[in-house]
Amino acid sequence: MPVKFELADGIITLRMVDLYVPEDIKIALLDGLKDPRTMGAVGLLFDVTRSKSLRVRSPDEIIAMGYFLAQYAEFYSNRVALVGFDDFPYGMMRMGRVTLERAGVGCEVFRDDASARKWLLAGPS
Repeated sequence: MPVKFELADGIITLRMVDLYVPEDIKIALLDGLKDPRTMGAVGLLFDVTRSKSLRVRSPDEIIAMGYFLAQYAEFYSNRVALVGFDDFPYGMMRMGRVTLERAGVGCEVFRDDASARKWLLAGPS
């Protein structure tokens, strides 16, 4: 499965692995949000650390995904942690951050899962 939906400690996690298309992300999120255990989630962790597809995404596709995630932000307390481990994914996630913030979603970019989870669990500042 190229996009994995996980739920732990009140955090919804989407992990993009290897090759996938944007539609795979949308399907995974929408299917996952049908699970009643996602009610009251404290945030969304969007992890591209193992993505191979991100390198071929256009800026327009990154922006479109940001707006898609923003549409469902109330399901994850209007908080998104974006994770990209090296410079290119990290930079692309910073572009996504701008889009999410413009849509009113609290967002930060991280280089590792642990820091992202810590920020989400700390709640809004």
